[in-house]
Amino acid sequence: MTLTQRLEAPRSGLIVGAGAGLAGGIVAAAVLSIVGIKGRQGEVTRAITLVSHTVGSDTFVAGWLVQIAAATALGALFGVLYTASGLRRESAATWSTIYGLAWWIGGWFAVMPPPLRFAPWAAVKDPALFQLAVAGLLACLGFGAALAGAFSVFGRAGDSTRDARVRAGHAVAPRPTAR
Repeated sequence: MTLTQRLEAPRSGLIVGAGAGLAGGIVAAAVLSIVGIKGRQGEVTRAITLVSHTVGSDTFVAGWLVQIAAATALGALFGVLYTASGLRRESAATWSTIYGLAWWIGGWFAVMPPPLRFAPWAAVKDPALFQLAVAGLLACLGFGAALAGAFSVFGRAGDSTRDARVRAGHAVAPRPTAR
C-alpha cells in the first residue's frame, strides 16, 4: 500500500462512516418516533421527544436533529476505527452490532440526565424505564444494522487476491519426498 493510499483510507472510512451514521440516525430516529413510553400517570410519550431533552427542548423535530447529528458523528468515528484497525467487509456486521450495543450501554452512563443515568438496573422494577431501555436498545440495534449494511457494501474488501494467491500457492506447492 502506498503512502497516498494509506492517507486516503481513513478519509474514505470517515466519509462512509458519516454516511452510514446518517442512515443509522434516520433509522434510530424512526424507531424512537414509533415507540411510545407509557408514564406513571398513564400518559404516552414518544421516545424521540426524550432525546430532545439533551438540548433543552421537548419537540419532535429537535429529537430527530439531535439523533441524526449524534449518529452521524458516531458513524464517522466507527468509520475511522474500522479503517484504522484494518477490518474487512466480512466482519462489519459483527463489529457494528457490538459498536451499537456499546453505545446503548455507554449512553445510559454518559448521555442520560442524572435521574435516568443508571436506569438499566432500575428498569427491571420500573415499567417506564424498562420501555425506555428497550426503545434505546432497538434504536441502537437499528443504528448498528445501518452501519453493517453500509460497511458490508462500501467497506474494505481486504486483500482477497493476495489471500487467494497464498491459498493457491499452498494448495499446489509440491511436498519434498524422502528418497
